[in-house]
Amino acid sequence: MISLSDMRWAFFWVPGRAGIRGNEIANGLARGGTPLRFLGPKLALGVSRRDLQKRLSHWLANQHGAQWRGFGDTQRQTREFISGPSLGTRTKFMTFDRIQSRVVTGLLMGHDTLRRHLYLLGLLDSPLCRKCGVGEETSAYILCECEALASLNMRTWAPFSWSRRILGV
Repeated sequence: MISLSDMRWAFFWVPGRAGIRGNEIANGLARGGTPLRFLGPKLALGVSRRDLQKRLSHWLANQHGAQWRGFGDTQRQTREFISGPSLGTRTKFMTFDRIQSRVVTGLLMGHDTLRRHLYLLGLLDSPLCRKCGVGEETSAYILCECEALASLNMRTWAPFSWSRRILGV
């Protein structure tokens, strides 16, 4: 067996397109292989892992957005607060502890101890706001519309067991 150290190597400059038989054979093979489909275990074109991750992330975000828009008239209350997928909101939400996550999720989805939800479940006789008695007690109403709650200092009023903890008062 011959080892690489036993071989003598020499490099020669060969002018391009000089009609050298080896070059002509290589060029012919390259031309013949160009129109063929690639066969083999590796990709035909190099694609970086970062590019694949970026494209996959973009595709997933588009799919998530399409699914969110495709819900139609369902999730009415959630749609009042959430316009669509958001990475920034997701990042902020991930910093919450368990209690904060439960409260924010309940407020956004309307599945909480608010009177309208309890009324729909048949646990209360009236869905009206416990402070003003005017509108239905929903997340949107207590956060945006209730005049009685707007005039109160949140440090003095905490009707829900979680409000002091979530508001930090």
